[in-house]
Amino acid sequence: MKTSKIICLFVLLAMSGAAFAQPDYDATVYEDWTYEKAAVKQRKEIPYPYLREADVAYSKRIWRIVDTRQKQNLVMKWPKSHLGNIVYKAVNDGVLTPYRSDSLISIYTPEEVLDLGIYRENQQIINPLNPDDPYDLIDTVIETAFDPLKIEKFFIMEDWIFDKKHSLFFARIIAIAPVYRPIAGGIELPEQALFWIYYPELRSVMINWEIYNRKNDASRISYDHWFEKRMFSSYIFKESNEYDYRLRDFEEYEDNGLALLLKAEEIQNELFITEHDLWEY
Repeated sequence: MKTSKIICLFVLLAMSGAAFAQPDYDATVYEDWTYEKAAVKQRKEIPYPYLREADVAYSKRIWRIVDTRQKQNLVMKWPKSHLGNIVYKAVNDGVLTPYRSDSLISIYTPEEVLDLGIYRENQQIINPLNPDDPYDLIDTVIETAFDPLKIEKFFIMEDWIFDKKHSLFFARIIAIAPVYRPIAGGIELPEQALFWIYYPELRSVMINWEIYNRKNDASRISYDHWFEKRMFSSYIFKESNEYDYRLRDFEEYEDNGLALLLKAEEIQNELFITEHDLWEY
């Protein structure tokens, strides 16, 4: 009797020991750092100072392209905080409002957002009701969901403003748009904005996402800081004009890539010259 009790006790102890030794992988949550990194997660965006219309002596609207394939912008493709994925997820979660154009008037519905970027291909497959007949085919549509990690460019709409009260010439971003190439009938169409996001609204999301720092892992900055300090590389593709044309829409630049780049540089230089002239004023 005593022997059986000892055996039962031994079995129970072995089972309990195995239970404690078995890790619960599903419940394991950890940070891959030696300390808790909470600085970026707890930050709040700094609101812009009030700007009176009477204090604006000069204003110019500019549209830019930020290409994440450029060396300076590669950090935007960091897998842990890919900006395209961050924006796309925030839109689908209802945190950000997606607009149809840079006028920021008409809004996409949640269903329309999910439909954006989906690639549909018509194919013929074997009839599942008659799998033994290879000639019994039915038409079907294969859908491939949009992958935000493939976003490589962003449009930026911004205003360059001279505040005569504070003697400041600065840029203020108005809206940002992820760029994609829609596919219709198997043909890849020209680049266009997936949707536009009002930048002041986006700041509240970007402030809590850190961007990769090539020089120091302990000193990460947020996307909001990165954009506000204009640490990105970009080039101009449009300026405000009476036709609302992009630069490439003008006849003299339509088939001349070099002239297009030179015109973009000319517009950038005009901004610096304008700043100098305003200081003289």
